[in-house]
Amino acid sequence: MGKTMRSLLQILTFVLVVLIIASPAAAQDEGMYRIKSADNLYIYVHENNDLTMQITVLPDGNISYPLVGSLYVDGLTTVGLQDALTAKLKQYLQNPVVVVTISSQTSYKVYVLGEINKPGVYPYESNNRLTDYLALAGGTTPQANLKECYVYPKNNWDQGEIYNLKDLFEEEDFTINITLQPDDTILMKRKPDFFLDEWAEIAQLVGVIVGSVTLYFVATR
Repeated sequence: MGKTMRSLLQILTFVLVVLIIASPAAAQDEGMYRIKSADNLYIYVHENNDLTMQITVLPDGNISYPLVGSLYVDGLTTVGLQDALTAKLKQYLQNPVVVVTISSQTSYKVYVLGEINKPGVYPYESNNRLTDYLALAGGTTPQANLKECYVYPKNNWDQGEIYNLKDLFEEEDFTINITLQPDDTILMKRKPDFFLDEWAEIAQLVGVIVGSVTLYFVATR
């Protein structure tokens, strides 16, 4: 087989691989999609099996890639990542050709439960803090005990940390406003004396009404 024919076959093979990888079903409008933590990426480097691989974006938004090391990719498009990898690989390879596609989107979650206006499951975003997720969930209810906001790591209900939101809001202790981790759970507890306070207010109101009625009858006699 002549050299020209061999080169032509290599080019055709590369084009075929790119078309398969970037088919409409696989692409899912990747030109607009922004890479995020937990996404699975397929990185193809033409004629280099050692650099062609499946890779998962870490919770901190980085990937670890041969020759490149740690690279922050959170927020990049696939085209943006291709350009970044191509620029870095040029230090080691001659005219590297890189294709990046999204293999699957596996989103981390944060669970916001308890005395919350909109309890539920919310998408994890790197660098989002405790107050960010409380705001997404509509804030706390009047029954919430702001002195006891529990944060539990993934699948570990014995390792919860307690945060006093009163100190955060009133004393401006921003060390309490922690950065959440993937699959953390926020649990807002109810005030322990909430029902007693409610009944105390009702009893006080009843007392005022009874007193007013008594004064009315005394005055009209």
